[in-house]
Amino acid sequence: MGAVALAALAGCSSPAPAEEGAAPAKPEATAASQAAALPVCGEVFVPDKPVNGFDEQTGCTGKDGTVQFIGAIECGDGTKLWPVDASTGAPTGYGREGQAYRVVKGEVQADNGYKQAYEDCMKEAPASAGPAPSAAAG
Repeated sequence: MGAVALAALAGCSSPAPAEEGAAPAKPEATAASQAAALPVCGEVFVPDKPVNGFDEQTGCTGKDGTVQFIGAIECGDGTKLWPVDASTGAPTGYGREGQAYRVVKGEVQADNGYKQAYEDCMKEAPASAGPAPSAAAG
């Protein structure tokens, strides 16, 4: 009798043909609504405007609506530095949390302003970080 009940339940839980077409729409709608809730990269990384509140774990959306994850460099003072490529939908450049976003020509890592921003970011290490290996030798 249990097998008959199981077969009856299995028959009842099968989706009707009209529902089959509707089922895949839910995950797509969820992904689309999540992407819609994200900021647009071009509105996060705006030339000469401070970069604030960007979460690289959730990302931002590019021109085509795809989610873009822009890796952050953790600075010694707890802020973040983002090198940004034009493929994200934002202009190529770099921005440090709370500071103005700077546009660069060519590759970000080759830009002198970015190099200085990176050095500043790295040298602001907390006192608990310890001495650099070259300072310990000697």
